[in-house]
Amino acid sequence: MDYQVINILLRQLDNEDPEVRIEAINQLGDSGDELCLQELRRRLKELTPEHQALIIAIARLKKSLGIK
Repeated sequence: MDYQVINILLRQLDNEDPEVRIEAINQLGDSGDELCLQELRRRLKELTPEHQALIIAIARLKKSLGIK
């Protein structure tokens, strides 16, 4: 993914509109870029422990079920 596009998406993570933020998160998740991974992980730490646990549990289940 182009560096300029990644920068735009990273800025959209602070957008007031939750739909814009969600779309940016989804696109960053598909970017294959390590900077994006670091930023998404950093933001994950801002969630409550319950939300973190839910996301991690879903990721583990998807992996064990072979779902992308």
